[in-house]
Amino acid sequence: MFSSREARWRPTSLRLTAWYAAVFFLSSVLLFGLVYYLLSSTVRAQDRRIMTGKIADYANVAQSQGLGVLLDVIRIEAEHEVSTDFFLRLQDAQGRILAQAVPLWWQDAPGALPDSLPEGEELRWSVWQRAPGEDVAEVGAHRISGGNVLLVGCDIRDRAELLGNFRTIFLAVILLTGLASVAGGTLMARRTLQPISDLLQTVQIISHDSLSARVPRRGGGDELGALVELFNAMLDRIETLVKAMREALDNAAHDLRTPITRMRMGIESALQMVEDPGPRAMLQDCAEDCERMAAMLDMLMDISEVETGVMQLRFERTDLADLVAEAAEMYSYIAEDKGVLLELNLPAGVPALVDRERVRQALANLLDNAVKYTPPGGRVKVGLDQGGDWARISVRDTGPGIPAEDLPRIFERLYRGDKSRSVRGLGLGLSLVRAVVVAHGGQVRVESAPGQGALFMVELPAGSVS
Repeated sequence: MFSSREARWRPTSLRLTAWYAAVFFLSSVLLFGLVYYLLSSTVRAQDRRIMTGKIADYANVAQSQGLGVLLDVIRIEAEHEVSTDFFLRLQDAQGRILAQAVPLWWQDAPGALPDSLPEGEELRWSVWQRAPGEDVAEVGAHRISGGNVLLVGCDIRDRAELLGNFRTIFLAVILLTGLASVAGGTLMARRTLQPISDLLQTVQIISHDSLSARVPRRGGGDELGALVELFNAMLDRIETLVKAMREALDNAAHDLRTPITRMRMGIESALQMVEDPGPRAMLQDCAEDCERMAAMLDMLMDISEVETGVMQLRFERTDLADLVAEAAEMYSYIAEDKGVLLELNLPAGVPALVDRERVRQALANLLDNAVKYTPPGGRVKVGLDQGGDWARISVRDTGPGIPAEDLPRIFERLYRGDKSRSVRGLGLGLSLVRAVVVAHGGQVRVESAPGQGALFMVELPAGSVS
């Protein structure tokens, strides 16, 4: 059975976490990218709007008062440092400087910027860099009368610093957002898949024949909550039907026990009065069938009593080595007649608190199956060991093994893996084994593969022998 933690990190959980994290992270990146774009566009538009106003003022001076007045204005500003925030330059069509006012922050301005403006282009914006990656100023070039070009530049280092700080903050926030998106995605995936995890755990419990298990109800009226309600309702109905079937089978077994016993007694009486070999053989077959039916009914009743807790178990401190040896002795002659080697490895002093008769009955069924399905020349090994608080009894045979599709069902009532019925059996022996072992607080397991025999392991709580 898998744990909730294992289920939590199955591929579906990982995919959901990745999707949640990716959507959250990309949304944050897009949001911050949009904010950055709007901020940079707004600041640049503001600077250009101011420079456009300056360009318009100087162009109006040139148009209304003549180019000579504009040159005088620029020279006066250069001499008296009237404009300390803007770079001013007037150059002719060939790029020769006619006049300029250079602020202190741009003393190393290039000689020609730009070299020229193409015909038909009235305004061009460009960025001047003192060094690669170091933006200093944005310059607007405007054509005025006579083919001359007026340049107005604005210091953009504050703008670049503002945007650089924003990018730094943006990267830090994005890093935190990435971590938060993974944590949030994990939490959301866990909460989303928790009902599915509960359902899988319940199915695993039910697969071990515990129909009373139900999926926990965790509130919420969503589709998964509705699925849980429907699944639990289905389990309630299945459990009711299974209980009804078991009760019907138990009642039939109880009611048939008496007539089968009377029938067997009548057949045995008739055998004493019949001398003809033909009818006598038929009566003997009927007597054997009645014996098998009586054994099946007794075993069904025993299983029912154990499962319902009605059977009274008489616990006593027992050395399991002696108990296993007694059960093996009963089948040693059958194994010898069949040509099967029965090997015992039973260390003394393995104590347990058990009902001797019931455990002997369970061991007898395991040995009966092992000898029955092992071909002549094979072997059956019976082992016993103790580890911690558990005593383990193992029965290994060299028979044909159990197909993988039969392993989950071999402990069910009346189930037989041998579909051809080539080997006689009731299909109840292993059901009784499990019922008795579980009633003792133990467990029984099986390992097998076709062609490799089968290994049955019975684990019982160990205890000291007084």
